[in-house]
Amino acid sequence: MFIRLNKDIILLNPQGNCEELLEKLQLPFSVIHRDFTMDFALPTIPFEFANNTVVVKLLRMQKPQKSICYMNVKRVVSLNGLIMRLPRTRNEAISFFRRLSNNRHKVTTAVGIRCDEQLSSFVVQSDVTMHRLTEKIIAQYVETGEPFEQDVGYNIMGVGQNLVKRIDGSKYNVAGLPLDVLRTFLTDRKIITVEKEEKVHGN
Repeated sequence: MFIRLNKDIILLNPQGNCEELLEKLQLPFSVIHRDFTMDFALPTIPFEFANNTVVVKLLRMQKPQKSICYMNVKRVVSLNGLIMRLPRTRNEAISFFRRLSNNRHKVTTAVGIRCDEQLSSFVVQSDVTMHRLTEKIIAQYVETGEPFEQDVGYNIMGVGQNLVKRIDGSKYNVAGLPLDVLRTFLTDRKIITVEKEEKVHGN
């Protein structure tokens, strides 16, 4: 399979493993960082919160270049329908994982694309069940620093994979970016073209 890029892609404010995962599509892209002020109340429902965040940020971009596709990704982790605040300190991280221990939570990812004055988005949700985490395991994981580097508080592409018992849904979504859905999304909008490689037959 060969993927051809029809328009340049710029990734806006990537977090976690987003860049590493996007590279798996073997598409060239560049990264920019912009500050956005979210000066209004966002919905508390995870699906709507993530989607509204990417849409607002893309709409508030000043002077976007034509024929360039701007992509923004927002992920949240929620427990029993409530968005969990990401840990900033060691004590917050310990409390965070105590709540996730032996429970099922949801990872919600919204991906927005702004291209040629058109804006569209999609949302993917996956259920994650954690192992029963002892105080020792939690303390050891917090010491790795991963909880403070990820936009959902843990990294299943790193040491954090040992915390997860089961994933129902897209593993890539839990890792940072739902690649299968993204590839279809970009193909449908003719931002990329997926072609089958021709086989060369000998005489």
